[in-house]
Amino acid sequence: MIILVADDERWIRKGIIKMIDQSRLVGETQVLEADTVEDALTLFAEYRPQIVISDVKFPTEDGCTLCERIYAIEKQTRIIMISGYDEFEYVKRALAYRAVDYLLKPVDKQVLNNTIQRCIEELTADLHITEEGHKESADREQSAGDAARSVDIQDVIKDIEDTIRKNYSEKYTLSGLALKYHLSEAYLSTVFKKRTGISLTSYIMQVKVERAKELMMTTQGKIWDIAAQVGYPDQHYFTKVFKKVTGESPTEYKTKLNRELYGEEHV
Repeated sequence: MIILVADDERWIRKGIIKMIDQSRLVGETQVLEADTVEDALTLFAEYRPQIVISDVKFPTEDGCTLCERIYAIEKQTRIIMISGYDEFEYVKRALAYRAVDYLLKPVDKQVLNNTIQRCIEELTADLHITEEGHKESADREQSAGDAARSVDIQDVIKDIEDTIRKNYSEKYTLSGLALKYHLSEAYLSTVFKKRTGISLTSYIMQVKVERAKELMMTTQGKIWDIAAQVGYPDQHYFTKVFKKVTGESPTEYKTKLNRELYGEEHV
């Protein structure tokens, strides 16, 4: 889950991010932040967050513009608007642009958590419907029998694995790889898991984490530097991915490794 927090006031952004970090509702989460509408749109285009939490007013533009432009890119995004008591005209416009909810300042932690939880439940329901459609599409595509691709698909899977291993610092997505190999996302996702035993996303995370572990063993790089080297510029997100794959944080792993290698704890 990726959440984008957009507000021109730093203390509000940081407060919301702290509430999200302390919440147990959202699980594995990467939180991005932006202080302008343009920065928010740039981050949205790159990371495609599923949930956007935005103020309705910015110094030069407003959250309604952000709503409109986000929905032009991805209509499944859940947008939560934040407003003051004197900003209801902005709120009405935001709701007209399909913002899912609005919260009054100061933001209440429990209300925020409940709203995010509702967004997650809606996204999960949408994902279930989409996955069912993908499965049917993949089954049809497979049974339709493009013979040449059927013969070559193992080579495609191997090439994807090799590419990720050799260029582990790059950012990979299912949509990007499907486009590169002229396959549908549904077909690539289904065939990759069938032939490797794990999802493409899990494979990408495992490769990056294994390379990070190698770098911890062979270099004295700081954790944030190693995270960037394997394609995770956000150390907070890297820590979550690392713990998901290994069961321990990068700091815990490196401390244990240093103890085994040098008989001391230095990170």
